[in-house]
Amino acid sequence: MTKKKQMIRRCKTILILFALLISYDIAHGQEKGFSKSSIKIGLGLGSSMGNNTDGDGFVYTFGYQREIWKTRLRLNPNFSIGHYSSKFISDARDQYFNSINLETNLFYDLIKIKSFSLVVGCGGLINNSRGLKGSGGDPDVYTQPPTSEYVSDFHFGGYLGGGFRINAPSKRTAINIMPLNLHFGNNFFEEYHAKIELDFKF
Repeated sequence: MTKKKQMIRRCKTILILFALLISYDIAHGQEKGFSKSSIKIGLGLGSSMGNNTDGDGFVYTFGYQREIWKTRLRLNPNFSIGHYSSKFISDARDQYFNSINLETNLFYDLIKIKSFSLVVGCGGLINNSRGLKGSGGDPDVYTQPPTSEYVSDFHFGGYLGGGFRINAPSKRTAINIMPLNLHFGNNFFEEYHAKIELDFKF
């Protein structure tokens, strides 16, 4: 099975899981209070680039979230991994790499109307991008043809994000639609994703 097919299969599996969890929550909604803690999982599509890497692909996130001020300010330490390739970048070398982030973010409901919120976020992160680079790319850039090599780069940087949140008090699951998720850091590191996230309250 090719890497592209594996990626598409993972994406379909996670989307099906999301749909089942949302359906379960709708069917079993309870008029009861929940704790200030939740588990946050997400799926995104975007791009990643740095000094030695440049590609498009999927990202998966998993983390813990805690309300720290009323219901509007939340702390979210999380782990994410992205799978990328340069298949759709015409002038780039053949690349297949993973981007792993450990980050801690703050999310704030800037505007809140009942269950709907406009959300902004910021935070800090540590990143490791590692994988394989092969031949190809723009021949005018190189004095001699490139050979295959393994790369592993570390980056330190920050996070900026924004989107929408639907959080019905009577439901165990909150939905975050986040079209803006930007990672940035040293050595020209930058990632951009559009994500859908689910928060499962305790």
